[in-house]
Amino acid sequence: MKTTRVCFLWHMHQPYYTDPVAGFASMPWVRLHATKAYYDMAWLMERFPSIKATFNFTPSLLIQLQELSSGTVGDLFLHYAQRPAADLAPSEQAFIVRHFFAANWGTMVRPFPRYHELLVKRGLDVKHQPLDRLAAQFTTQELLDLQIWHNLAWFGFGMTAQYPRLNELRTKGRGFTEDEKQEVLTLQRQAVGEIIPLYRRLSESGQIELTTSPFYHPILPLLIDTESARRSRPDAHLPSRFQAPADAEAQIRKAVALHRDLFGTAPNGLWPSEGSVCPELIPMLHQAGLKWTATDEGVLARSLGGWDRHAALYQPYTVGPSGQDIRIVFRDRELSDAFGFVYSKLAPESAVEDVMQRLRSIAAHQPGEQAMIPIILDGENPWEHYYDGGERFLSGLYAGLAGASPSGNDGISLSTDTISNALEAHANPQRLDHLHSGSWINQDFKIWIGHPEDNRAWDLLKLTRDRLAGVTDQLAPEQARGAWEELYAAEGSDWCWWYGDDFETDYKPEFDRLFRAHLRNVYTRAGLPAPEALNEPLIGARETRPFQLPVTRLAPTL
Repeated sequence: MKTTRVCFLWHMHQPYYTDPVAGFASMPWVRLHATKAYYDMAWLMERFPSIKATFNFTPSLLIQLQELSSGTVGDLFLHYAQRPAADLAPSEQAFIVRHFFAANWGTMVRPFPRYHELLVKRGLDVKHQPLDRLAAQFTTQELLDLQIWHNLAWFGFGMTAQYPRLNELRTKGRGFTEDEKQEVLTLQRQAVGEIIPLYRRLSESGQIELTTSPFYHPILPLLIDTESARRSRPDAHLPSRFQAPADAEAQIRKAVALHRDLFGTAPNGLWPSEGSVCPELIPMLHQAGLKWTATDEGVLARSLGGWDRHAALYQPYTVGPSGQDIRIVFRDRELSDAFGFVYSKLAPESAVEDVMQRLRSIAAHQPGEQAMIPIILDGENPWEHYYDGGERFLSGLYAGLAGASPSGNDGISLSTDTISNALEAHANPQRLDHLHSGSWINQDFKIWIGHPEDNRAWDLLKLTRDRLAGVTDQLAPEQARGAWEELYAAEGSDWCWWYGDDFETDYKPEFDRLFRAHLRNVYTRAGLPAPEALNEPLIGARETRPFQLPVTRLAPTL
């Protein structure tokens, strides 16, 4: 009988929006996703106790959940939501009208008549409109309703099932009071505080495995050496060379330590940021006590050269030098991407049927008796595109997998499992002699390096790191720790994700500002003057000569 284990890995990630010097976060996504995806996914696992899965939490997300739960840090959007609508200044009214429709309009605004009515009144495109005049057209009651709907619409199916009051408020729809707004924000804070304990409880029961990522979600191969980008794109136009393997080790080591503190045990696995791997990374993971990592099937294809996809993909491999090796698994890209980009457009029942047919087809075509099917994707963002937050699809899928016969008519045993458990069934995995350097996007690093904006960011990072390294011995331990922490935050991948022409968002300028703020904080913490270049937006930057520190004193003849 063929035994096939379906291994979900749901990756939960947010960049570090907090500015520790200013004491607030400028973006609301940790708080809002807590009431939707983070809570929903755990709530659903509790409803299907026979389903097993792996959940990956980036440390940069976990510490922000802690900050919000403790009240030590709030976010700018929360500040504007808490303000009594009658007391809002014109600039605050303009902010709310501009930003409080930040949600998927098709699935999270239009289904609620009052929220949609306010969007229509504002207009769909306000980029070139005077926001103060636009906001002045909104009554105090409309602004209050908008404050509530911006937060109420983000509650997912788990919280609304747990707290019927949320659906009562949705049914009311309009004419909200300030007391009702406080009810909504109180339930929101409660959801934020429950996330970490909820997942720890599921982990301790053995139903889920919890794994980690590099602390601030950097692209580790580029931290180790930016020249590694040439391995997949020899013609890449790169910035001045950046090499900081010690930072890569620190990002891994700190991640493992935080995971142990919050969840009680060290993680076995690490999902590398954006599935980015290279040969030099593997010994670092082994040294940190990690047992396995994962990436995309395209990396496996490039590593093997020629391959038979069905025969090669659905099994783990051993990778790395002897004595420093670990296991590595590769995601089924087509199936994983369908969760994020295809199934939201189908009827839930049709989507479930498609998944089950694909899984059985994969299992039937496996040459051996043991196979694992890694389905690895973002665990939070896809559900905004599903009209019910993905509840019917995921519930149907989990029910189908839970009810799959241990030995169906086709002689196939299909079940879910954590990745660590599935790896135990493969005692002698094939060794992968060569590991391609690349990410899960096109098997290269183009998203994060090579564009003039990206390269300018790397040059600023290099300049700042060199300055900090030069004065660290002169700083008090706590001062040095704070400065290096800000540098590590600036090494996160999300800033360069938005630089260049690969992706667009209305919040691109804010991601740019946050990157430069983290770098500026390095200088502030270290007591150094910050370069004027950090006051200039990188968006729109053209290719410039790379930064260089002085190498000697000038001795001019006057």
